[in-house]
Amino acid sequence: MMNSIFRILGAFLVVMLFLVSRSEAATVQYLLNQSNTLADNVDYLLVTILDTGENRLDFQVETLPALNEKAQDNFGIAAFGFLLGSDADVTVNDFLIPDKWKVQFNKGMSEAGNFDVRLLGTGNTRHDPLKFSVLGLDFDDILPGFAAHVAGFSSAVDGYSVAALSSPIAVISGAVAKFENTGTASSAFFYGDSLVTVPVPAALWLFGSGVLFLGRLSTRRRI
Repeated sequence: MMNSIFRILGAFLVVMLFLVSRSEAATVQYLLNQSNTLADNVDYLLVTILDTGENRLDFQVETLPALNEKAQDNFGIAAFGFLLGSDADVTVNDFLIPDKWKVQFNKGMSEAGNFDVRLLGTGNTRHDPLKFSVLGLDFDDILPGFAAHVAGFSSAVDGYSVAALSSPIAVISGAVAKFENTGTASSAFFYGDSLVTVPVPAALWLFGSGVLFLGRLSTRRRI
């Protein structure tokens, strides 16, 4: 009896692991943690890509607390770029994008260089999060490497301007003056290709531990 239960639970665990791996494979996430203006190695934006299983990829690009805490009026994502594999074949008509945005190919994103696809909005159409879809693509068509242009945030840090603090001569000479933050908005480019690892759900680990425990119990009883 115990052997039968163990076999059933073991089979169920295999199925559950398969389903979890499929669900995780349906979504990938990347962090943008580099900037042309702000400090590097800070998580500024998160890119989530969902494979709908209907020959379409859904993208969501969202700002994280490191940028949200600096937000001013008209804050949001003004442009986004990503890379495609050599076999990917898309046209403007394959993109479902926000109103008044446009799709461009092989365009630059500041110091990060050119990207195969660049989505571009206007000063009045910034989005956070930015959501769009691309038809005819799957995960294999997307290469790691993304860039975003974000505008409408304060460039002040602890009462000093970021531009002034980035000047070694001004800092050494003491020429950097503290000022009241007037809420002046700024913009910057952000880059990254850091894949976010999705952990196996804790409940599944507990379930697996229970199966192993029953297996050991069954073995002891046979002995």
